[in-house]
Amino acid sequence: MNELRVGDFTFGNGTPRICVPLIGRTEDEILNHANLIRSEINRLDAKYKDNPELKIAVIEWRADFYEQLGNTDKLLEILKKIREIFIDRLLLFTFRSEEQGGELRHDRVGGNLEPVMRAAIGSGLIDIVDIEVTCGNYKIARATTGAHSQGVKVLMSYHDTRHTPHDEDLIEKLRDMEILGGDILKIAVTPKNEFDTRRMMDLNKRMVSECFKPVVLISMGEKGVKSRFKCKETGACLTFATVGQESAPGQMEAADLIALLRNQ
Repeated sequence: MNELRVGDFTFGNGTPRICVPLIGRTEDEILNHANLIRSEINRLDAKYKDNPELKIAVIEWRADFYEQLGNTDKLLEILKKIREIFIDRLLLFTFRSEEQGGELRHDRVGGNLEPVMRAAIGSGLIDIVDIEVTCGNYKIARATTGAHSQGVKVLMSYHDTRHTPHDEDLIEKLRDMEILGGDILKIAVTPKNEFDTRRMMDLNKRMVSECFKPVVLISMGEKGVKSRFKCKETGACLTFATVGQESAPGQMEAADLIALLRNQ
């Protein structure tokens, strides 16, 4: 019941899908990084041609790093070029607030949320959009409704860059995400110790059976690395890896992550 099909990939079926962030402040930086990722995808696809479940499935453009985010014409130009490079992969559009561990002040996210979302969602170039659950229910509902009307799936997210909340608080967040229309439910937190990481992994395993949507719970940083590659154990539908640049602490290089997943 909690499986989700997007393009050629299924989320929530026991196979963790791999997502790689695409980062850059200028168009040149973004496209250079995109070409680097594409080259690594081609290499890894050839190396693991008998293991299609290990493919990098999602490219996450972290648009909050882009210095001209407010210029929707430029935004759409770059989106088109990114789509051409990754025509055979899913494209996730994200612009993360500073409060949630990103590059944009929260007030700028609030002011830009609707016009940027409208441009990205209406472009026909993205498959999934990240919507922060902290944006406010009215804005979330409008963005989610707009996405679904265009056939775009919603990855609803919550990040805690300071600690790991109590299980009850995290479960409440996941319930809110479901009610607000999230198609994939993502929570990333900061563990103080290995116990916090194990608690998140156990909670992920539990929520896979209790939620109606695919779930991914991540512990960030060095102490949380295990949560990024033990996805088959926890049932996490998604995991994040890097090619050259990380977007969150604790992300592993894609080649290393794939090697670990293959041996599980």
